[in-house]
Amino acid sequence: MRSHGIKTYVTVTAALSWMAFTWLMSFPGATALAQAPAPARPPAGRAPAPRPPSKPTPRLADGKPNLGLTPNSQGYWGGGDGPLVQGANFPLKEIPFQPWARGLYEYRNQTLAREDPYPKCVPHGGPRQFAAAGGFQILQMPDVQRIFIISGGAARTWRVIFMDGRRHPDINSDEFNPGYMGHSVGHWEGDTLVVDTIGFNEKEWLLGREGMPTTEALHLIERFSRPDFNTLRYEPTIDDPGAYTKPWSGGWNIRWVTTDMEEYFCQDNERDSRNLVGQ
Repeated sequence: MRSHGIKTYVTVTAALSWMAFTWLMSFPGATALAQAPAPARPPAGRAPAPRPPSKPTPRLADGKPNLGLTPNSQGYWGGGDGPLVQGANFPLKEIPFQPWARGLYEYRNQTLAREDPYPKCVPHGGPRQFAAAGGFQILQMPDVQRIFIISGGAARTWRVIFMDGRRHPDINSDEFNPGYMGHSVGHWEGDTLVVDTIGFNEKEWLLGREGMPTTEALHLIERFSRPDFNTLRYEPTIDDPGAYTKPWSGGWNIRWVTTDMEEYFCQDNERDSRNLVGQ
């Protein structure tokens, strides 16, 4: 009886499919569409056509590279699933962990990053700001000697980079409160923006869900350059003697997205953290 039921189902399904096809072909132009040749494919072994060349690096009135939006345009720098899928050039096996930091890193991976603060709407600073989904904007304000970096995802975090030549505050004083973004000062070296940041708390996960730990000793140097209109080059150097035996560096390219950054607020009815699958 079960076999008979399957045959009946297949027969009815085939009949319905034929009726739907006959109805579709009754429309004008459908026959021509059905008989149209398939799009031509490149011959086997031939690489796809290269992307058209990018526009040149945009610049501000003072001649410095414009790292963000240009007048009468739209777009933002795209994020992703993490820098390890965007061309980071530092192999994980070579990261100079302190023994305790390697142990914590391995634990976070074994438990599938169940304690990752990002899905819980915790701000994501440091290199992770440039790898998280949602992308980011860079806003240069020469008149007030500030640069703002605004994230499009998670907690919609933002940070300020002081470009007025000030020094870092005394992070050991009672007046300084370590945070997720730290305290950033920047300057230009030719066409490269160099940002020096200290004053982090110990709640930061570097890069992404890989779970690399940090301490309050983290000293982060970041280099930003825009070799052409569609590319941002990001190169961080991590100097954290509390978690690593020596400074180490990486870097990856980030692509320009030609649509407006979507409005998103993780704190509004947050439901992601309950879906974490860590053991």
